[in-house]
Amino acid sequence: MASPRNPAPSRRHGPARYVASRALIFAGLLAGFGNIPVYSKITSGEEDASLSSGSSEVTETLHSLNQPLQLDLPDHVETYTGYAVEALPSATIGKWELHRITEGDTLTGILSSLKTTTTATELLGNKDVAKTLAGLKPEARLFIQLNNQAIKQLIYAPAGRNAYVVSLQDGLFSGKWSKELFDEQQTQIAFTLHHPFHYDASKAGLPISITRQLTRIFRNDVNFRRIQIGDQVSVIFEDYFYQSERIYTDEILAAEFNHKGNVYQRIRFAMGNGSVRYLNPESDLALKQTAFDRYPIKGGRLSSGFGSRRHPIFRSRRMHSGVDFAAPKDTPIQATGDGTISFVGRKGAYGNAVMISHGGNIDTLYGHMSGFRAGLKPGDTIKRGQTIGYVG
Repeated sequence: MASPRNPAPSRRHGPARYVASRALIFAGLLAGFGNIPVYSKITSGEEDASLSSGSSEVTETLHSLNQPLQLDLPDHVETYTGYAVEALPSATIGKWELHRITEGDTLTGILSSLKTTTTATELLGNKDVAKTLAGLKPEARLFIQLNNQAIKQLIYAPAGRNAYVVSLQDGLFSGKWSKELFDEQQTQIAFTLHHPFHYDASKAGLPISITRQLTRIFRNDVNFRRIQIGDQVSVIFEDYFYQSERIYTDEILAAEFNHKGNVYQRIRFAMGNGSVRYLNPESDLALKQTAFDRYPIKGGRLSSGFGSRRHPIFRSRRMHSGVDFAAPKDTPIQATGDGTISFVGRKGAYGNAVMISHGGNIDTLYGHMSGFRAGLKPGDTIKRGQTIGYVG
């Protein structure tokens, strides 16, 4: 019996409505965000009719959300590199040849010496290529990729990494300047012998052409058939890469062979007649016939020579690709040969440094200076024995 204290029980529809409405809202949100199909509804028994119209609308909405979304997109998307990028020919097919440009060289003459089936007329059919290759600079390098005696690619490298790359695309040659595709390095490799020389050299990553050069350079010092376990080899050589692939390995610049406790060293020198010789930096009398002085200072002493040495901090053996001299502070430093100043300033761990280009792909670097000669700047002509700076 109902009374003010005990009201008659009544059916409570609130929770059902709350659950139903919240469920439908979340279902719609999930469908909208994740395109997730929803097939069930939560209702109370007596509310089916009242929710039927609303649920049909939700079902239609969910059905439309399950349909593929049609977007009005352009036919292409422009990127920072342009609409399309032509793939360059592979750098590893065929064989690469290197020609060092000398005064008076022409592309026609160079191609004739290579006996290639590709003519200069074909290469120079592109106006930009013809303009760039018309004035070949002395001491620049020309790398030519040949496959079945036909030219596939050509790299004109006047200096550093900036190179002009010519490639064959759909039967026509085209070219462009790039600082990313070509790289020249002075690779340093040092290893200890535990097996036959050629085996350990290959295992250390030494190209076969460099291995052969080493055997020629040290043929009068080392019996390569009687290598002793523990012998050590250090070498620096010119290495060239294109599309991150090694395409050419050139001359050894310096090498050291520690054989049965005897240390043999050789450094590459370009002689006055254009020939190349490998001389002992410490005792070879032929060195005096070159256009270089042995030491850049007077009255100092050699504190550390070229070759493999133990790092003073890390204690591991590392290649030391120069020579160090000890002398009183502000002792004049002299150019060891005639040349042109190519760099004056701070250079990493060398501190104050001067670089001199002597031609023939030979440069000398003088570091750890307290100061430079007044007015010295890149482009200046320098003579052997002239002061360029002072000991730091």
